[in-house]
Amino acid sequence: MTIKEEINGFYNDIKLDKKGRELGKYWATDFWKIHKGYLTIPEYIKQMDKDYAKPIDKRGQKCISMGEMAEAWLCKVLKARNVEFEDQHRLELKIDDIIISGKTDFYFTDKIIETKFPDIEIYEVPEKYSMQMEFYYRASGKPVYLGIFYKTGDEIIRFFPYIPNDKLWNTMQKDVIDFDNRLRKKLGKVEKNININK
Repeated sequence: MTIKEEINGFYNDIKLDKKGRELGKYWATDFWKIHKGYLTIPEYIKQMDKDYAKPIDKRGQKCISMGEMAEAWLCKVLKARNVEFEDQHRLELKIDDIIISGKTDFYFTDKIIETKFPDIEIYEVPEKYSMQMEFYYRASGKPVYLGIFYKTGDEIIRFFPYIPNDKLWNTMQKDVIDFDNRLRKKLGKVEKNININK
């Protein structure tokens, strides 16, 4: 295989340790997808099968790989400077009986930093990242910052403070509760957190 084929396989081959999605458990990144209708009930049911893998195209592969490389670089810098932090720190929060979880990029004692390496230059916290950052604030109580890596110019990374929004948080909770109820209705009587496709 060529190197390009290996990269494509890395992102698209089914991982042996992959677990299917579970009823009543959602990711922080799901909030935006649910709100915009990008994550549908049929798609979620497909993802409950551990042998299902949604294809990642070349653009998606590039965005993921660039982001991971930038995060790894910043981790290296912070560790070399003896800065205390955790990378990929998991946060969980319950909304009724629904469990939401998310892994922060950089978790400090006094703040959380979520980093992105977007295709376009960003100079504020865009709407599509706000729900994920709102979740981190609600789950931790810490100030949350968006760190944007830049491809051009003199700056490597710029930080933007996220301002918590009660109205947005209420919308997020309503959205995920509605989605979970519709999913349960579609699946019929299924015990909580049971993978129906095992």
